[in-house]
Amino acid sequence: MRFWVSWVQRTDDYRPLGYPPKGLLGWWCSGYDCDDNATLCALLDADTEDAAKAAIAKEWPETEGIEWRFWNVVADDYFPGNRFPLPDWSPLLATEE
Repeated sequence: MRFWVSWVQRTDDYRPLGYPPKGLLGWWCSGYDCDDNATLCALLDADTEDAAKAAIAKEWPETEGIEWRFWNVVADDYFPGNRFPLPDWSPLLATEE
């Protein structure tokens, strides 16, 4: 299953712990809320919602009590559009060649 998700990251440094982050197809900072917290989005494949949440928690362990903005199950070929360009490490780039 493919998931397109977004959450408010309430930390000074919103980057994931690892580079490239494991288990993700891409992640993006799409802006900030009124308290200057980063709004993050991620695209990932996982067998279950729990597995997807575990992948996010591994890269952003401070997300306990996370404020999810949206959590969508999308088509297996879904991509969020040109506003969210693929990072150079994305496994999806290998499949586009």
